[in-house]
Amino acid sequence: MTKEYDVAIIGAGTAGLTARSQVAKQTDNYVIIDDGILGTTCARVGCMPSKVLIEVANTYHRRSQFEQFGIKGADKLEVDRKDVMSHVRELRDQFTGGVKKGMQAWESHLIRKRARFMDANTLDLGDETIQAKKIIIATGSKPIVPNSWKSYSDYLIDTDEFFELTDLPSRMAVIGLGMVGIELGQALNRLGVEVIGITLDKAVGGLTDPEIQEYAFNSFAQEMTIRLGSAEILGEEKGGLKVGCNNETWIVDKVLLTMGRRPVINDLGLENLGIEFDQRGLPSFDPTTFQIEDLPVFIVGDVNAVRPILHEASDEGWIAGYNAMAEEPACFQRRTFLSIAFTEPNICMVGQSHRELAQKGEEFIIGKVSYDKQGRARIMAQNKGLVHIYGDKKDGTLLGMEMIAPHGEHLAHLMAWTMSFKKRAADILPLPFYHPVLEEALTPAFRDIARQSASPAPEQKLLRCQEKPV
Repeated sequence: MTKEYDVAIIGAGTAGLTARSQVAKQTDNYVIIDDGILGTTCARVGCMPSKVLIEVANTYHRRSQFEQFGIKGADKLEVDRKDVMSHVRELRDQFTGGVKKGMQAWESHLIRKRARFMDANTLDLGDETIQAKKIIIATGSKPIVPNSWKSYSDYLIDTDEFFELTDLPSRMAVIGLGMVGIELGQALNRLGVEVIGITLDKAVGGLTDPEIQEYAFNSFAQEMTIRLGSAEILGEEKGGLKVGCNNETWIVDKVLLTMGRRPVINDLGLENLGIEFDQRGLPSFDPTTFQIEDLPVFIVGDVNAVRPILHEASDEGWIAGYNAMAEEPACFQRRTFLSIAFTEPNICMVGQSHRELAQKGEEFIIGKVSYDKQGRARIMAQNKGLVHIYGDKKDGTLLGMEMIAPHGEHLAHLMAWTMSFKKRAADILPLPFYHPVLEEALTPAFRDIARQSASPAPEQKLLRCQEKPV
């Protein structure tokens, strides 16, 4: 007999688990289908283990500044890379263990099989068929590995495999310097691995602002070897793999592939839904409801390739879970965009990017800040950074920001919250800025935007009283 459910969720990652929590509030007649490794991409191979490695690498790198602080003996410190990776995996296992423990309460709803659409309400699980009133696709993504390189698989490591290493190689090529590539490349370099980073352009960490791109690229190029161009694998040589870019070649022990991730969409049987697909092979869906066309099917998380970031995947799962139990799908506004690469300095993007604003063809103002001579940053010996804040030409409303800055993760959150309330630069200037802190460096940028707007608000150092005090 075919089993019938109110909702079927394909995928037990962050988006799928969040959708389940919403669905479970209204029905116990649901199922989650996943035949892969449990524990979520973030906890297993993404956000969490990478930050453990980065923390160790930055702590060890700090020794290079001890001499200028008057601290002697730093040259006697050494790193045991096997112990480092053991520490990374130990914490990783704790993170994934927490996710799996949370699944125990509803484990009876989990089916460990592969699902394939027969139609919009029917799934083939191989040895059984199920029907569901609503279906949520949350199958996630997987690393991109060029087919032409797969014959060298013994040398290739993707981000799903990286944290299984028991030791780090002495020489490694990192191909692709997006958010993950630049994070891991810098961390490996700081742990003593001889790194060669290869990237097609200067948009490290996903930056789109040309001036910020140039600053960030030059900053990282001072610390590690980076080359612009297409990577080539030229074969085995001298016990390693020969990697090339333009007219240069290197012999490495391993190649870390950080060329992005591809939605896990193949072999889902979506062709049986009678829908259209874009050039990437993804179905058309409403970005405010995540419903695929007019079908009782939703697509959320990394698999839809909109915002492949954990908190965004969680939001999308929440929306899909809510709509799967609603008579009619409701549309929801997205949070202000927030992206952080945990390099040192951090690379952050908030709100609308430089590219997005430029493509709209509308005038916008740029307020600029450098951290090269900023007082607190110099005290911390972390005085590298450039910030661009974008404001509306008409009234100075804050629209977006791109930056590379010390502890930028915190600055980015403050900016995201401020933009969420649609504040103008002039509204921020009377607010408290302590001295000496990293945040106070942003005031010239706010001042620039406030002064350049077409209808500048009166600049106030302090807010006026609403009524005269008695």
